[in-house]
Amino acid sequence: LRPARGMSDPASPPAKPVLVPYTTVGELSDEIGWSWYQWRLFFFVGLCVAADSIEVNLLSFISVEATKDWGLAEFWEDTVAAAVFAGEVVGCFFFGLFADRFGRLPAFCVGVGFVSVFGVASSLASNLNQLVALRFGVGVGIGGFTVPFDLLAETCPARLRGLVLCALWTFWTLGSVVLNLIAAQCLRDVDGPGGSDPLGWRWLTFFAAIPPIVSLVGIAVIDESPAWLAARGRGKDAKEIIMRAAKINGVTLDPNFEVAPEAENKAGVASLFNNTNVFRTACLWSLNFTSHFAYYGVVLFLPRILGAGATDPYNFDALLISCVGEVVGSVAACALITRVSRRTLLAAGSLLLALSVPVLLLSHVPSWAMLAAALVARGSANLAASLTWIVTPEGYDVTVRATAHSWGNLLARVGALATTYWGGADVGEPTKVGSYVCFAVSMAAIAAVMPEGVMSGSKPEGIEGKEGYGDGYGASRASDKTT
Repeated sequence: LRPARGMSDPASPPAKPVLVPYTTVGELSDEIGWSWYQWRLFFFVGLCVAADSIEVNLLSFISVEATKDWGLAEFWEDTVAAAVFAGEVVGCFFFGLFADRFGRLPAFCVGVGFVSVFGVASSLASNLNQLVALRFGVGVGIGGFTVPFDLLAETCPARLRGLVLCALWTFWTLGSVVLNLIAAQCLRDVDGPGGSDPLGWRWLTFFAAIPPIVSLVGIAVIDESPAWLAARGRGKDAKEIIMRAAKINGVTLDPNFEVAPEAENKAGVASLFNNTNVFRTACLWSLNFTSHFAYYGVVLFLPRILGAGATDPYNFDALLISCVGEVVGSVAACALITRVSRRTLLAAGSLLLALSVPVLLLSHVPSWAMLAAALVARGSANLAASLTWIVTPEGYDVTVRATAHSWGNLLARVGALATTYWGGADVGEPTKVGSYVCFAVSMAAIAAVMPEGVMSGSKPEGIEGKEGYGDGYGASRASDKTT
């Protein structure tokens, strides 16, 4: 509490100071609730998630089609995909630091801008060198997509965060489905030899750039994170955004409050490795690497695994059916996230992946078993990867959250880069299958021992508030609040 400033009458007795309560951003987010303001942010962040999914699934097609057009060896197919993941590694390293230093919104804008510009330019590439360079630029922008995700996490009411962030991954599944549908129209030779040519990979690449372009336009109606502003000592700016959000949501807040400052973090990025966080960081970053190694291994090579025909070289029907697995995984996560701990869900998804991968990657199995394994593998891999994106930002306070998540995502992209070559490596099937199973089992083991998150709402209902839990939002609410 602090005394309010003002003029007093010299002839009258000294006025009793008026106490103005400090209120945390987390408490204010809970009071504002979830309505139009949050839905708007949810939509534009969701487009970023869809764009990430579209660009990943695009690699399965563009790398094959472009190198086939230019008569290049199969090695260069993997190189086109690797260029994107290499760019993501670079983007992840810099965007987290940028977002913690200069704000979530500027990082959001730059990242989406990169994907939009380089995505459209990729459709115009005239040779392999240009395509690799432009796809690298797309990757750099995708490396910054943890930032809008964190912005939504910091804006969302604590009690709804798990559900909202799980629901956000429906955009990932939507992106997968839409991309496969468009790819079928652009690449499938419907009327066979002698008929009209399909649109081709250039149009497919152009269509893939539309979601980030729409999201870039939407940034005009998105605000900075009030939690980040409070951590930077800009309480007045945070209060202005909070009052605007309340007005949009139709909630009346008493303006007689001040936004509580976040706890100061003098150690900076070094706090990720102090005695409190070193084990947490090791667990979360290991999960980022292993879960994405497994997920991208499943997604990138499904077109090669599921077989092909003369007029359907990618078996689009089977690919679309496999996307249903991601829908099931997303729905299951949304249904369970408020009832079951993040650790339990992660472990369960990882074990399902370990059971399905052998069927998916081994040859000489019936087609129905292959398709069923694709459904389970894609759904469980999506569940594990999406939950990793949720538990990572929940593990840290606002001053280092973007950096911690972005650097964890850097390791995720390293995993994706590694699986690009490993999945197509000339090694025996038992070795390849065994490696993916080991990764999935290690994910389950890590999930079982990792610490709980520090943000309020990071535990399921009924566990919240138990000893050892911190809310990560700063000072607690004053007992005589007036909002």
